[in-house]
Amino acid sequence: MKTVIKAPMLFDAISGKVERDKAVLIEDGKILKVEKMENCAGCDAQSLDFTDRANSCVMPGLIDTHLHLAHGGFDAREKADSDPLIAHRMYHNGMRNLLSGVTTQRDCGAKNHIDVAYKEGLRLGLIDGPRTLVCGQPIVATGGHCTYMGRQIDGPTEAMKAVREQLQVRVDFIKLMVTGGVSTPTGYPTTPQMTREEIEACVRIAHNNEKSVAVHGEGGIGIDWALDAGIDTLEHGIYLTDKHIGQMVEQGTWYVPTLYAIHSIALEGASEPVPLTQSMIDKCAAAYEEHAKSFKRAYAAGVKIAGGTDYKHGVLVEELVLMTSLGMKNVDALYCVTKNAANLLKLDAEIGTIEAGKRADILVVSGDPTADVKNLQNVRAVIQNGREVVRDGRLKPSTSYLYYPIQ
Repeated sequence: MKTVIKAPMLFDAISGKVERDKAVLIEDGKILKVEKMENCAGCDAQSLDFTDRANSCVMPGLIDTHLHLAHGGFDAREKADSDPLIAHRMYHNGMRNLLSGVTTQRDCGAKNHIDVAYKEGLRLGLIDGPRTLVCGQPIVATGGHCTYMGRQIDGPTEAMKAVREQLQVRVDFIKLMVTGGVSTPTGYPTTPQMTREEIEACVRIAHNNEKSVAVHGEGGIGIDWALDAGIDTLEHGIYLTDKHIGQMVEQGTWYVPTLYAIHSIALEGASEPVPLTQSMIDKCAAAYEEHAKSFKRAYAAGVKIAGGTDYKHGVLVEELVLMTSLGMKNVDALYCVTKNAANLLKLDAEIGTIEAGKRADILVVSGDPTADVKNLQNVRAVIQNGREVVRDGRLKPSTSYLYYPIQ
């Protein structure tokens, strides 16, 4: 059965323009064609008609390239949660993301390979949620950042084995915790925690197996070592130097700044369920000032940028709001969560734009997102693989959750 989606506006993530009175014809989960609405007047197809509001806009489904489904917020108690409870939280957070218009997400680490099990649940059709890429356990220096969920290593040999263990459970990419972070008790954001040799060993094994490498790197010489090793994506990058930025441009390294993560701690840390200490709130406020400077310089230099949220869910729009507040053009911010993100994930042949032959992952919002990225918060509908899964803030019941894989 064919379906035709009609709306007064369509955001073309190739040209960056909003086109008028276009219809998207889909069949078997894929886009057949995009054409003028008047040409679909007699189409033999089920209609998803959003022409009742003059400001409805069709666009590609959103892509969040950095999150942790196992997190529900910045709460240290979660580190001790049981695996079954974390599995429930991952499902809950995935659905929050789906309701917000995210149809694809990249999970950047969970303990005990719970993320791998979550993805398998999606593949089998046992649960609904965004299409998900997983890395398994992040590779972490013993005692380093996020030891509670990471595979701790000492030396290049252990590093190689740790990567192979993730490959064994069929992860999509490899994640390394190269530096400390704002919450690391054993170091600082600019402290290198993995050695150059460990980083190089991990990257070599991952690339030998055609897997990309994402690096948690906030600042310092650890980023130099990671870039020299040929990593694919740098996550956070709070304290970037001109040398880092120049090398990223030259090598084509992706940058996922996750601006909203530390910004939200600075703004909302005192009101968390377990309030954060004032010292950490102040630390994040100071770090955000440097983060903003790094982002502005990276954007101006032409670094490839994609959007990610880190530890909160359903808030990808907030990341774009910060990006645009720091000088990024609205349309470039939209690219960060559509075609750019698809390129980073190497899924650009399938998602990221509304084109014939691609998967029908589509978001319908009220308002022109190129005029104001906050209009992405006005979700009217989410279509995933050609199936409408959300309408006006409510999940639509599936005809069969079983045997409906979304991968």
